Amino acid sequence: MRLESKAGLKPHAVRNILTGKSRQHSAVNLQAIADVLNCSVKDLLTPPPILEDGTTNFSIKKILQTKYSEVPNRNLLSETIKVVESLIQKKDITIDQFFMYVKEVYIQSVQQDPTKVEKEFAAWFVGLDDE
Repeated sequence: MRLESKAGLKPHAVRNILTGKSRQHSAVNLQAIADVLNCSVKDLLTPPPILEDGTTNFSIKKILQTKYSEVPNRNLLSETIKVVESLIQKKDITIDQFFMYVKEVYIQSVQQDPTKVEKEFAAWFVGLDDE
C-alpha cells in the first residue's frame, strides 16, 4: 500500500511535496505522513545529519548547478541512471519522466550518502506511478 493511501492523501501528494510541485504543505498532511512513517513532523522537516555536520552542504540548488566537469563522483550519476533504467524496464514513460526520476534519485543520494545510490528511495519513488 502506498504512503499516500495509508495517510489518507491524494495520489502523488508525497511526490509533489518531494519534487517541489506542492509548495504549501498543510500541517494535517505532514502529520498524516509522519504518523504512517512513525516519526514526528519535525523529523520530516529536519535535514539529515550528513547535511548538518558542517563538512558538507548539498543544497538542491548547489547540486543542480554543479558543472558536469566538477561533479565529485561521476560514478554516482552513472549508477543512478543504471538503477533508474533497471526500475523502469516494464514502464511506458516519457523522457521527461525518466530524467525526473534520475534527478530526484541523484539528489536524494547525494544528500544521504554521496558514495552510493539510494536504491530503496529509487524503488519507492519510481514505484509511485504503479498504483
